[in-house]
This record gives sequence, structure tokens and C-alpha cells, in this order.
Amino acid sequence: MMLVELAHFNNAKRHVAPLLVTGGIFAAIGLGLIGAVSAHLSLHWIPHLTCLSALAYVGAALLMPAAGFLSAGIVTFVRDRLFDADLQSRSQPNDAVGAAQAKSSDAAWPSVSVVLLFGLLAAAGVLVGWSVSAQTVVDPMIQQLLGGTLVVAAFPLLVLERSYAGLSAEMLPEAPQLERLLRVPLTACLGLGISMLLVSLGFGWGFWIEHATAIVIFVTALELVLRSLAMCFVPFAPIERLRTVADSSVAGLLRFSTPNFQAFNVAVRQQFGIDLSRSWALAFIQRASLPIIVGLGLMAWGITGITALGLNQRAVYERFGSPVAVLGPGLHIHLPWPMGVMREVELGVVHDIPIAISPTGRSTEFSQSSDSVDQQQQLVGAEAPAPASADRLWNASHPSEQTYLIASEASGQQSFQVADADLRVVYRVGLSDAAALDFAYRVADPEVFIRAAAGQILVKHFSHYTLLDVLGQNRETYANDFRTALQDQLDRMHSGIEVIAVVIEAIHPPPGAAAAYHNVQAAEIFAKVQVAVQRTDAIRTAKTAEQEAMEERNRAIAGATELRDRAKSESVLFDADRKACQRDGQAFLLERRFERLVSGLANAELIVIDHRLNGNNAPTIDLRNFNAGGNESYPSSENNAPDKDEDEFVGRNPQSKPGSKP
Repeated sequence: MMLVELAHFNNAKRHVAPLLVTGGIFAAIGLGLIGAVSAHLSLHWIPHLTCLSALAYVGAALLMPAAGFLSAGIVTFVRDRLFDADLQSRSQPNDAVGAAQAKSSDAAWPSVSVVLLFGLLAAAGVLVGWSVSAQTVVDPMIQQLLGGTLVVAAFPLLVLERSYAGLSAEMLPEAPQLERLLRVPLTACLGLGISMLLVSLGFGWGFWIEHATAIVIFVTALELVLRSLAMCFVPFAPIERLRTVADSSVAGLLRFSTPNFQAFNVAVRQQFGIDLSRSWALAFIQRASLPIIVGLGLMAWGITGITALGLNQRAVYERFGSPVAVLGPGLHIHLPWPMGVMREVELGVVHDIPIAISPTGRSTEFSQSSDSVDQQQQLVGAEAPAPASADRLWNASHPSEQTYLIASEASGQQSFQVADADLRVVYRVGLSDAAALDFAYRVADPEVFIRAAAGQILVKHFSHYTLLDVLGQNRETYANDFRTALQDQLDRMHSGIEVIAVVIEAIHPPPGAAAAYHNVQAAEIFAKVQVAVQRTDAIRTAKTAEQEAMEERNRAIAGATELRDRAKSESVLFDADRKACQRDGQAFLLERRFERLVSGLANAELIVIDHRLNGNNAPTIDLRNFNAGGNESYPSSENNAPDKDEDEFVGRNPQSKPGSKP
């Protein structure tokens, strides 16, 4: 058969440009969204981008119809070129057929590569979106705006999907495949938009819709990848029957109508030769499915009348909308829903929350229950670095701190100062039944309620004190007073909440003033140290002067006492000498003369002379007297003898008078 006789070859030219342009637009939008989310997670250059996971899922969903349109555009472009070549070579049909068979692989491989590439990118986009926490704090208004935008964006996708659904397969063989692939972004926009709207309204189960949508997108992307890889082991069809591999059976199930089992039976019979309509087992299942489904539904509805409460749970039982009793832990049987409803209330669970509001306006991200605190303490080893929750330095801001204005006076005018406070409230639901009823019907969000009440008390407190009073007050006393005031306010509102303790982690100036405040403290400490040092020097100087004066006084007293005692002793000796001289003057003088000689000649060399000593070299004593006025001399005589009364005489002295001879 000639190519010019085929309808999809005749209409190839009119579909090439729309397919390639539409595929390029889908690819640009999908890659842009995934790239923005990836850049935000790695480089943080988009500080205000929210709902990252939903944007990543939408981008991944758009890549699958992009793969279908681009691969179909490549195949259609090859058909158009072959159609033109066939028109020019109608005179040589054999050569034209050979050329057409050669072009079959040239059209298939680029198409398969495009599908494989975009399938992998779509799977990666889903993984990027899944890595973003679904519990990211987002403003409900932004969620509603983005959810509405996604729902509105589904309308042009629906129009495009319906246009290709109405396009005949003879005109464009890939039209049914493109129609099925367009259902993926259409479902993603509707599912994610509805999920955001539900979450913004407070329905937490809306995240399950987002997760289910992400799973459908990921499975469809894997199917595209597997179809592309399977073409490596399957020969390509001739160009007349060549179709793109961008197709998805999972996307074909995304429809509002019920599945056509007859069409499924026909497909199985054509593919495997099995006629499912003749199977008695399937016929039995078809007849028994309705009673089984109804029975399972009734059983599931009856199970709603059985409630098991844990050790830390209790519930307020409502019968036909009226509270009847407060049930404790254990297994309870009651009327099924909606005739009987159990409103769960905590029993003994201790919560620890800071008195701080996050910049986004929500504060649930700071709350911690007693279980999570214990788990966190167990995960930190003895030698491991301290966790971030143990950081108490105020030179950096902490998410659990709140800034308050404190009244002050500057230059005689009313002013204010700023202080940061890190306070935590430990609370639980009251253990009485009345407290459980009050908590179940009067408190919607206990953390926001406690923060609002505590914030009013703190503002009122800080407006009555200055910064120095706040920083220097007794923390324990203030914590007890604060807990009492907070409990009184909660009791007046019948909240059923019991405040166990108020923990004051820190009250300090803002982190920006840390350096200045430290300098002021250092200057004050330095001034006090200098005063103490000067006082010490003054005391040391005074004590040293006193010690020196006392030493001089004692030394003078001692000298005077010694001099007086010496004078007394001299006086006594003088009196004794005077009396001795009066009694016997010659004997006293002789005794004193001998005494002076003994003391004077104590260290001198002595020669003892005695007249009884004989020898040729006998000593000679010169007894001549030298008068001052004359030169009269007396001859020395060796025969002169000493007086009779004198036995010995000390005669030799190194200091003897001149003229003496030995």
C-alpha cells in the first residue's frame, strides 16, 4: 500500500507543529516547577515559595503528556517527510518502500529516547516533592489561592483532553494515547487543588489525597520508563503501523465512568485467547460480589460501635448528639456512627509548649509532648554533641523566644525597652470528668489558647516593670506567680486545662544588643574591680605606715630603755668605785692599774724577766728617764738588780719608749 493512500500520512503535516509546540510548553512548565523546587531545597534562593510538594507533583505530571506530545511529534514529522518523499518517487515504488522501512528505526529511536528521558524526570520530580514535608506551615489563604489556581488550570487541560478524545485514530494514531496521558495532569490539578482547599479548612486528612495523587503520578512515570526499556528487546513495527511508546494503562483507568469489563474480556481474548465469559468462577464472583460487598459494608458500619481506648486516652460518649458519659481506657461497645460518637480526650499526657508565635502565624511546630521529649533525650548520647534544644546562649535568636516591650524612662521622657523571653508552659488536660467535658467542647486548639492567655499576662507584667527589674527579679517566685495567674484565667474560661509548671528558660535583652550589653557589664565589673583595687592599695599603704611608725616607736623606746639602764649600771659602778677609792685609795688604784694592764696586754707578746735567770745574754732594762727639756741620759748597767720586793716584771713591749735596748 502506498503511503499517500494512508490518512494519517496525509494529515501528518497539520499535526506536527501543534504536537511539538504543546509538548514544548508542557516540558518547559514541568521542568520549571521541578527545577524551582529543587533549587529552593538546595540553594534556598526562593525564600517565600510555599506548597513545594504540590508544585513538584504538578510539574512531574506535566512531563508525561510532554513526553507523549514530543514523541508523537517526532513520529508525525517522519511521516510527513516520508509522505513528501513518496509523492516525489511514485515512479519508483520499490525504492520508496525500502526507504520507508529504513526510516522506521530513525523515527522510533528518538521517540523512545524522549519518552525514557521524560519518564525518568517525572519520577525524579515526584521524589523531589515527596522529600518536602507535607506538614510545612503555610498560610491558609495561600493554600486556598494556590488550590483554586490548580482547579482553574484543570479546565484548559480538560478542553485539550476532550479535543484529542474526539480526534479519530485514522487522522492521528497517537490521539487515544495523548488523551490518556492528559488525564494525569488533569487528575493531579484536581486532586492537589482539592487537597489544599481541604487542608486550609482544617481537614488534616486532605494530605492523603495529595499522597495518593503523587503515587499515581510515580506509577505512571515508571510505566513509561518500562515501556521505553522494553523497546530495546522488541523489533520496531513498519512505518505504516509505527506508534509512539508514550502510553499508559494506569492513566487509562483515570476516568469517572465504570470500567468496561466487556472490552477487557475482548482484549484478553485477542491477546491470550482466553474467553473470560465462559469461566464459572468469574460468574460466581460476579453474582456473589454484591451480597459480599453489602455484608462487608454492614460489618464495617457495625465495627464503628466498638472503640478501644489506650492507657493515655479517654472519650466523651455522645448518644444522638448529647454527651452521656466520660469513658476511661479500655474496650467499649456503643451505638455505631452516627448515632453514637466518641470524642477522644487525653488522659495524663503532659505537653511542653513555648510562649512564642512563629512568623507565619502558627505555633504548632514548637510543641512537644512528653513522649517526644523523652525520645529526644534518649537519642542524644553521653559523648554526642548537645542538641539544638539545649542552646541557651542569647547572642543568637531562638525560635522559641518572643520579644516584649518594657516601660522605661529616658532623658526625663517616657520610653520603652525591648527584652526577649523564653518561657515554656507544661500542661495537661484535667483528670476529672468535668475537665474532660470542658476541654472537649470549649477548647478547639489548646496550644493557641494557652499562648493567648499567657501572652496577655506577660504583656501586663512587662508593662509595670523596667528592664533592670525584669532581669534581676527572682525567677522561681515569678514562675509560681505566673502559673497561678495563668491557671486562674484558664479556670475562669472553663477550659479544663491544668497548668503543671511554668519554666523560665531565659529573660534577656535582644540578641542584637548582646555585645553592647556585655560591654556595659564588663565596664561595670571593671569599675568595681578598680574601686576594690584602689581600696586595697589604700589599706595596704595605711597598714604599712602604721607598721613602720610602730617599729620606729618601739625602736626608740628600746634605745631609750637600754641607754637608761646602761646609765644606771654605770652609776652603780661609779658609786662602787668612789666608795672603794674612799676606803683604800692606793690598793684600789693598784688593782685598777693591774686590771687595765691585763686588758691592755691581753693580745700582746710578753717576756718574763727574773733576776734569778743566769746567762750570757741576760736581758737588760733601761731605766733612764728622758725629760722633756734636756738631753740627760742615764747609763745602763747590767748589774742593776730589781727591788727586793719585786719578783717579776713585764719589760718587753713592741711599743716601748725610744732609746730602750734589749
